[in-house]
Amino acid sequence: MEPITMAVITPFLIELGKQGIEKFKEKGVESISEGAINWIKSLFFKDDKPKKALLELQENPENIEKQNIAKALIENSLEDNPEFKIHLKEILEKLPKVENTITNSKNVNTGNVNTGGGDFRLGDNYGA
Repeated sequence: MEPITMAVITPFLIELGKQGIEKFKEKGVESISEGAINWIKSLFFKDDKPKKALLELQENPENIEKQNIAKALIENSLEDNPEFKIHLKEILEKLPKVENTITNSKNVNTGNVNTGGGDFRLGDNYGA
């Protein structure tokens, strides 16, 4: 089985951390099958209570270490039960697409930097 790339699964893990599994249904992802939801729940819940890995991910969804722990749980489940791969594929396909955007940031160039041989500076002029 090929490894899951972080680029593919990171948006899912961040959403899982921020929203929890129940919020997926409320956020327009109702089309995810009950089987897929139950599989994810089996990984991150015990007796309807979030497991430590999910709780820690919820505390800090952007933390790479916490994401890697959650990713390892998913990968281990897929190694033990390759048939669950269909659930992961379904979840990743039906998740709202996450786009990276930069807002309220300075020193971001979006245009041509060809100076025709002159000097170019991007950034603040700290005493220069």
